Amino acid sequence: MAEGYKIAGVHPIAVTSDDEFLRALEGLLSNEEAGIVLMDGDYVSAVGEKIERLKTRSKLPVYLEVPGKKSGTTVDLKSMISRIMGVKV
Repeated sequence: MAEGYKIAGVHPIAVTSDDEFLRALEGLLSNEEAGIVLMDGDYVSAVGEKIERLKTRSKLPVYLEVPGKKSGTTVDLKSMISRIMGVKV
């Protein structure tokens, strides 16, 4: 599945713990190529307060939460990104 994202220009970062998740997000703050960061809602719910502090550090990247596996909800990423960016993807 990650290969399909790479073809579309999306670079997934796999994490296995809340600490890894936060380190990955902090690393993206200094990545000038990162514009939109889609975050797994399962991890966001565990470390939400820390993420809010990260969001206030800079305008980019934009952090967006998408439903995680535990939530069981599906999301249409194409539609979500189109609404956020104001362009048809």
